[in-house]
Amino acid sequence: MFQKVLLAAALQHWDVPSPYAIAAREVAVQLAKGSLHPLYVLTVYSYPVLPLVRPPLVGPKMVEESKQILMAEEAALHADMTAKLRDYVEAIARAGVAVVPLIRTGSPREEVVRVAEEIGADCLVIGAHSKRSVFDLGGTAQAICQRAPAIVVMASPAQ
Repeated sequence: MFQKVLLAAALQHWDVPSPYAIAAREVAVQLAKGSLHPLYVLTVYSYPVLPLVRPPLVGPKMVEESKQILMAEEAALHADMTAKLRDYVEAIARAGVAVVPLIRTGSPREEVVRVAEEIGADCLVIGAHSKRSVFDLGGTAQAICQRAPAIVVMASPAQ
């Protein structure tokens, strides 16, 4: 049916995957089982990028120390996201589906579409978690659906 399936899962703000991320994973696994390609699994995270300017009363040593702290925080966040993604894709591998985990930084609205284009995905699976109604998409999902280069499947946990 589909050749290249991309599963986009929001993992940054969860200690364990949300019910929406789990539902999306289950749907993506079923769609990818008939493909000759692996299931591509993407998570996008962001961190505040602070300008490193030297205020008049702060010496160069303080600026350098601040830079080192920010770099260490970024590395720790990347390590955390790598661990979360590794744990998330374990169930996919156990289901017998080859998986390619992908991590990007930036805006999910932009990065999900960019990765779908890069890999040539013909199906994109995302979790649908609007708190208003099933037909009212959240802002990120709506932006992705409007710009996606592929069919978008939105998965939601059973109620």
